[in-house]
Amino acid sequence: MTQDTSIFLKAPYEVISEHDVETLHQLTMAVLSKKGILFQYEGARDALAAYGARVSGEIVYIDEALVTKALASAPKSFTIQARGGYPAVTLGEEQKKPVICPGNGTVYIVEKDGNKRRATFEDFDNITKLCETSPVMDMVGAIPVEPLDSDRKTRHLELAQHLMRHSNKPLIGVATDTKESESLFTMLEMVYGEGYLKENHVIAFSPNPTSPLCYDPMTSESLMAYAKYNQVNMALSAPMAGLTAPLDMHGMVAIINAEVLAGLVLSQAVNPGAPFIYSCGGLTSNMQWANSIGAAPEGSLTNMAVMQMARHYRLPSRAMAGISEAKDVDYQAAMETAQNYLTLNMCGVQMVNETVGVMDALMSTSYEKWILDEELLMRTDKLSEGLGALDYDGLLSSINNVKHGGTYLMEPLTLKNCRSNWTPTVSTWKPCQDLKNDRPNVVEVAHDAWKKRVAGCTENFLSPELDEKLTRYIEQYS
Repeated sequence: MTQDTSIFLKAPYEVISEHDVETLHQLTMAVLSKKGILFQYEGARDALAAYGARVSGEIVYIDEALVTKALASAPKSFTIQARGGYPAVTLGEEQKKPVICPGNGTVYIVEKDGNKRRATFEDFDNITKLCETSPVMDMVGAIPVEPLDSDRKTRHLELAQHLMRHSNKPLIGVATDTKESESLFTMLEMVYGEGYLKENHVIAFSPNPTSPLCYDPMTSESLMAYAKYNQVNMALSAPMAGLTAPLDMHGMVAIINAEVLAGLVLSQAVNPGAPFIYSCGGLTSNMQWANSIGAAPEGSLTNMAVMQMARHYRLPSRAMAGISEAKDVDYQAAMETAQNYLTLNMCGVQMVNETVGVMDALMSTSYEKWILDEELLMRTDKLSEGLGALDYDGLLSSINNVKHGGTYLMEPLTLKNCRSNWTPTVSTWKPCQDLKNDRPNVVEVAHDAWKKRVAGCTENFLSPELDEKLTRYIEQYS
């Protein structure tokens, strides 16, 4: 049997005590049962009432017994399937490494020269191709950039078609109402096969409650549709400290916890056993400029604490990483991205989104930062692997083979391992004397890398017949 030497999740870093975890749980239960959650969609209130919740007007009160009931039915581990023989993604207690997902919802593209423009469908396709060819990216979607030239009512279907054209990796969907969700799942069954979704998870979705303590109609409808079709909900609470949550890290955790657990209860009320991921994206607020900040150390600490709550409930966990307030691909961008991803990795997060290319407070994506962030993730994943298996006999033999004061340069162990060590993909380790004076900087190298990757990607993973069938379905829907 191969020894598992990975350090992932073996000893996750903790920022709050077990006593505080229990106290925050009790605070959350008080919020859910006494203050309640505003559900603006009648169908959600009806489902929760049938599950045992108390409903008064649009406020739903959820007691601890219902949370316990929902936690008991939610799977502790599950798999999201890919297409074309690609590896599936496993979340939860059987997981070996963090699942990496792209950014979502950025509006602008920051060019190599620093100029900013609106994103288009071509950018959407380009980033999907980068995801497809990435050695670290595990899933594709939902909206890695918001296409300016996509505003029709068939947009949710067009986005899914483009994702499946350019990648076989597991999918992330977008927010839709009940009718649109039904049309999406109909289209997915055209690709995966009739009845496949009932027994298999193929797409995940991130319903976002409106902080504080509110689920709007579309969020509830989407969550319920994904639960009904046995697909993955990743309820993401992202309040802003001092604006939509208390200006206190423990208070932030309580708001996030209440909103996520309310989404869990709704998903299990619709379909007990439906897969669910506990997600967070706590933001701080800059009171000087009245804006939210995703790169503050307090935000990282809040998200680390929330990951402890997810472990307490034995739910798969997800958090936003790689977020930077930087407006340029510079040292600030690297500093803030590394802070967010490394701290989440330390605390045992199981899935990360907003990981690569994201900057400008979640408003912009940079292709060059995308490639640079990819290397950062590779470095961190290498650290998470640990030292590997300890070969006592082999090491003793190697040490004995070299004379005192000698060298290991030609030692068989050196020759065996010299090419297996990690090396950078964009940055350089060459000695200064081996570099040219007119050498390109890392941003220029990253620019050339993404261009080459996109140009070399498979143009369409859907067969011409299936692609045409999907196109006709979309046209009929409109």
